[in-house]
Amino acid sequence: MATHHRARANSQILITELPRLKQIRNLFCCVLFVMTAACDKVNGPEEKSDKRLLWTFKAEEESYYGSPALSLDEKMVYFGTSSGILANPSSKNALYAVAVSTGKVSWKFQLGSREVRSTPAICPDGSIVFVASERNLSAGQGSRHDILYRLTESGQLAWTFDINPTPRGMIDVGQSAPAVSLDGTIYAAAGGLYAINPDGTLKWARFNPAVEDIRNTPVIGKDNILYFVYHNIPLTALDPTDGHTLWSRELGVNDHVFASPAIGTDGAIVIATNPGVVYAVSANGDILWSFDTNSFGYSCTMRSSPAIDEDGTIYLGTNSGNPSSIFIALNPDGSLKWTFEPSDLPSNVPSSHFDIYSSPAIGSDGTLYFGNEFGRVYALDPKNGSIMWMVESKSGITWSSPALSSMGTLFINDLTGHFYAIETASMGLKTRAHWPKFRYNNQNTGMNIQ
Repeated sequence: MATHHRARANSQILITELPRLKQIRNLFCCVLFVMTAACDKVNGPEEKSDKRLLWTFKAEEESYYGSPALSLDEKMVYFGTSSGILANPSSKNALYAVAVSTGKVSWKFQLGSREVRSTPAICPDGSIVFVASERNLSAGQGSRHDILYRLTESGQLAWTFDINPTPRGMIDVGQSAPAVSLDGTIYAAAGGLYAINPDGTLKWARFNPAVEDIRNTPVIGKDNILYFVYHNIPLTALDPTDGHTLWSRELGVNDHVFASPAIGTDGAIVIATNPGVVYAVSANGDILWSFDTNSFGYSCTMRSSPAIDEDGTIYLGTNSGNPSSIFIALNPDGSLKWTFEPSDLPSNVPSSHFDIYSSPAIGSDGTLYFGNEFGRVYALDPKNGSIMWMVESKSGITWSSPALSSMGTLFINDLTGHFYAIETASMGLKTRAHWPKFRYNNQNTGMNIQ
């Protein structure tokens, strides 16, 4: 275990200055090149070099945003393709359904230039919902439309709904993953926060028209209350029937939020904010505690969403750390428990390529799993953060967070569209954990109503 003591200023993430666009685009391309070239390669099923790797699958395009979702029976895994915000969108994007047992494509829903800028979620009937974005880089700074899709289990289109009919002209980061309630209502954000009935009709909408495109994801707690937060939207509890505000809580100055909230002990909402501050807010809207990474001499930003264990321990990754981004465990009272700093990283690669966007998953035996931007999947001991094992991917892992089947297989994708099935000793997620993974469960419903 190692802890940082060198601070680094928070990076500004939202890009709104046109003259900088070309420079940043070039930098983005360099980042992808370095990350792809620097990583050792993982071989395919026919020439496995890592005994934990069960199979790999290569999509036609990149997979920058989004995480995998498992079907209700865990026989199928779904994920989509997309490019980074500064890369030109492909014309061959798709949502894939891949057989868990073989790694073979069962079906593929073609989307053309629309990118799956979201983590798919599974509805109570087994259908799949996700958000696809269509960018127009010639319009302003990249205006986009965001379409909510619902597909049947067999990959047929059920309906679509435009959740961003008047997009703003700016480049943005983050993803718009849907949440799904037990009654089948779907909640997703882009041009506002929308509640969509199971038949694809509008139930209600809030925060629209938005000041800027909204790139965060709602969560559902006890009594089906919806919780949502974003840059210029304070943490807000909304009534599920009509979307009216139950309470609203400002967190702090410039507390931009890209990470989806998690729900922990006694229904408390835990939020990781961009300036590196974590908040716990009660189900009534009172701030219980806050934790600033600067309190132990470490400056960072945060994209990783928290996972919360049964004893209330909170786990999450960090970005923009120096010399590398660290993984953090917090005690239930918000004090620091331990930190993990990746080691054996090449000195010729900038520390900005070691970020941990990936949100952790807690296995049934307590093991912690997550990916990092340099192209590694880690398994950590929850007691002290020591490495249990590590698997290297073909390129960096950004927004992808692992799913973990009841058979012990971990699924995760990397930037270049490679999808991995990795054997673990954990037989699924830890069912007693308050919030065991990104979006709560393997179906990514974002709902914990206990």
